Amino acid sequence: MLLLLAVLVAAFAASRSCGGHNREISQDEAIEIATDAAGFTPCTEQSCVLVRAIQRGIPVRLYWIVGLAESLDQNGRPARFRNFVIDAETGVITQS
Repeated sequence: MLLLLAVLVAAFAASRSCGGHNREISQDEAIEIATDAAGFTPCTEQSCVLVRAIQRGIPVRLYWIVGLAESLDQNGRPARFRNFVIDAETGVITQS
């Protein structure tokens, strides 16, 4: 029983230390990086810029997924858009 408790405490401590993130790139900085790479400025509508934070890999690493739309069609759907996956620690675009 004591051994099981020690293993659980060690697992909890490891999960806390591995799960911590040093968010060097903010959400706004990720949008700026994606906008520079997109080659266009997204429209001013709220649905033209979508941002989500995701965790990937082992050990876990934070990434920003940024979707930008240059304009919306008459139905409110993006007419021209690009998506980017940006490493939150380095600011490097890993997928576009």
